[in-house]
Amino acid sequence: MSIDPNTPVLLGAGQFTERLDDQFEGLMPEDLAARACEAAMADTAAAELLSPLIDRLACVRLFAHSVPDFIVPAIAPFGRSSSPPLSILSRLTLPNASAIYSRACGDEPQRLVFELGNALARGKINGAIICGAEALATSRQLQRQGLSADWSDEPDGETDDRGACTELLFDAELNRHGAWNPVDIYPLLEQVRRGELGFSKSAYRAQLAELMVRFSSVAAANPYAMFGDAMTAAEIGEESSENRLMGDPHLKSMVAKDGVNQASALVLTRWETAQSLGVADRAIFLHGHGTGSEPQVLNRRSIGESEAMSAAYRDALAVARIEAEQIGAADLYSCFPIAVWVAMDALGMSLDDPRPLTLTGGLPFFGGPGNNYSTHGIVEVVHWLRAQSEPSYGVVGANGGYLSKHAVGVYANIPAEFPAAVPEFKASEVVSVVSDPEPDGVIESYTVQPRKGSTTAVVVGRQVSDGRRWVGVADPNDAALLAWFQKADPLGEKVMVSVGERNIVRRRTQ
Repeated sequence: MSIDPNTPVLLGAGQFTERLDDQFEGLMPEDLAARACEAAMADTAAAELLSPLIDRLACVRLFAHSVPDFIVPAIAPFGRSSSPPLSILSRLTLPNASAIYSRACGDEPQRLVFELGNALARGKINGAIICGAEALATSRQLQRQGLSADWSDEPDGETDDRGACTELLFDAELNRHGAWNPVDIYPLLEQVRRGELGFSKSAYRAQLAELMVRFSSVAAANPYAMFGDAMTAAEIGEESSENRLMGDPHLKSMVAKDGVNQASALVLTRWETAQSLGVADRAIFLHGHGTGSEPQVLNRRSIGESEAMSAAYRDALAVARIEAEQIGAADLYSCFPIAVWVAMDALGMSLDDPRPLTLTGGLPFFGGPGNNYSTHGIVEVVHWLRAQSEPSYGVVGANGGYLSKHAVGVYANIPAEFPAAVPEFKASEVVSVVSDPEPDGVIESYTVQPRKGSTTAVVVGRQVSDGRRWVGVADPNDAALLAWFQKADPLGEKVMVSVGERNIVRRRTQ
């Protein structure tokens, strides 16, 4: 087919991982990102000629700029750059590149591919790099060793800083009952899915292990994985001192691990540029793109599903004009198993589907480099597609928040027009939330949080009278009640709720 010379293409893809081994240098995030950018430029096979054409460098927002100010000292104890993209540019030879600093959340990498691809197609830019990095493993290692470092930087220049935009991640009712973090909130979603499928707690944990073992085996063969040791399904599904309970039903081996030193980068330009540089054979094309967003967790129709994620996959496939069966490989966002299940449902994939669910190894095994994980996923899809001898399609699903924001890309090693924009699917608020619930309620979801010195059970329920949602905690003074949450299956059980600073949940006496 005739290819429009202005068609955007992915021409380079690179990664860099620093492990805590005898090669350890103690690199800061911007160092890691610069090395990934250099790898991506080298991957184009035309780095020297392409460098002057790169006029945008977009950095996916680091953890250190994604959290509230009071948490920053814990995330960035050695300081941080005022503009990571400018700090990265200072390490590279890209004389014409301006800086973009993205919003937070894991959907940003795919959104940036579409945004910068559009800018290329319209002639607004000539080339772009998308990159990101995290160095939390180094930060923690230096602190353990009692060492200091200076990671602060005040680079000169202007940055298109989009802000964190993390308001959607905070929910007053969940927060006041002790559910602040993904490890607290994703289990609430997972338990609802378990209940809807009718699985016992033990049977569901076994299914989670069978899913995650597929990710572990891929990470074990990936040279860029931070955690390369393969685990069996039995090891993943068995609670132990090394595989502790994080939040029922998730064990440590099933959830994203942010203690990584990882970076990745993509190089985008136009088809005519790839041709003129003699490297058109390296080009990969974006065929489809879809996005979606959800309301706050407690306002959703079902907190075990995501209409927005399903819509994002549906729209991306529709724009690419293919069916899900034509996808040869996927990299599905895997911060927690529920994110994978919902994506698989959207694609009609089952647990025994032979196609790869990940090309990296996923966030629990490859590593979870913050908001930038899906840049790694896209890098792996680029290399996978290049290796295919036949026309092939790969899909990347990028997720942000608590199944809150989604961006899906369909990529191929065959030319296509750059995908047209499709309006973002926005799921509606369906369920109302009450902060001072009536006494009679029914348990919709729960999770047990094992913490040093105490155990808490966070409960999401519905008012019997009108179906509005509420949040509470199991009576902390009732050991038998906490044991019930730990060992029994409280989903669907009727309870009594007492209103207070935190709503207290107790079993009905009759």
